[in-house]
Amino acid sequence: MPAAFQLATETADLKQTDAPPPGAIVIQDPVEQYLRTHPDEDPKPFLRTSADSLAIRAIEGTFQGGLKASCILDSGSAIVSMSEGLCHALGLAYNPSIVLEMQSANGELNPSLGLARNVPVRFGTIVVYLQFHVIRSPAYDAILGRPFDVLTQSVVQTFGDGSQTITLHDPNSELSATVPTLPRKPPQYARSLPPPHAPFRDSRI
Repeated sequence: MPAAFQLATETADLKQTDAPPPGAIVIQDPVEQYLRTHPDEDPKPFLRTSADSLAIRAIEGTFQGGLKASCILDSGSAIVSMSEGLCHALGLAYNPSIVLEMQSANGELNPSLGLARNVPVRFGTIVVYLQFHVIRSPAYDAILGRPFDVLTQSVVQTFGDGSQTITLHDPNSELSATVPTLPRKPPQYARSLPPPHAPFRDSRI
């Protein structure tokens, strides 16, 4: 073995920052050597990172009477729900004895208004029947939670450009449909309530 190599191996306290022993052969890092000879070029990034934020995805549902609403896909929700405004626009009846305590993001608890059963909704070419919990004034028209995913055996495919499709299976007809998702829309059926101190208007006028 060369004397320089033997000297390096026998020096137990040799640190990485110390100069190599005389006569040692040093192999330069090829990337560092290239950048030294091409100072105007920056190394190309090899690491792909996520975006800071992306829009929540939704699909358009067609309800009775042809009324359309943006339905947010939320597999983290244990229920399917709609706003009171959408419920009133559809003229749906609901059972007020079935009430859930809904917890908002800030921890506040608000009771739901009731449950509307077997509401038909068309997505693409298939129709499914959902149990909607009615919420007084949420920041959405409708949310499709886990019961929707299980009923339709939904399969979501997300692409690198941020677009997304969802394939739904109709358990009643055995038909399937792939539906493109869209960025969520602001609620269109928010119920307009009178101001808290609005003057009473005589109904006889």
